[in-house]
Amino acid sequence: MGALLAGFVGGAAVSAPSAIAAADPACSRGATIYNKVTNPTSYKYIPYASSNTSNCWLDYGMSNSAVTALQKNLNSCYGYKLATDGDYGDLTEAAVVAVQKKVGVSADGDYGRNTRSAMVWANYSIETGARINCN
Repeated sequence: MGALLAGFVGGAAVSAPSAIAAADPACSRGATIYNKVTNPTSYKYIPYASSNTSNCWLDYGMSNSAVTALQKNLNSCYGYKLATDGDYGDLTEAAVVAVQKKVGVSADGDYGRNTRSAMVWANYSIETGARINCN
């Protein structure tokens, strides 16, 4: 796993998580994660909690940079054209439901550890910022 090197803090409008997600904190920011061991020229931008864990949740009505990270990945790896505005609204929720169905997890529209683990995530070039692949 990569070490957390940088992240952007955003405000969080928090709503109640599902029972499964309740044990995890709400995602509060997007974090840039570098993996110097297996791919030293790339990074991932993923939802993170302020307690420095990617085991966190997002759901409808939240607004922060963690939502932006999720939206960016849904666009990059799953072909959506969501606004990367950081608002978890109807279109983001619908995209999450569709991806959840595709990857075989409970399609409830809430993002949490099971969805994160089942999704593929984009790797971006450190040099150019361009997407390299999704894995």
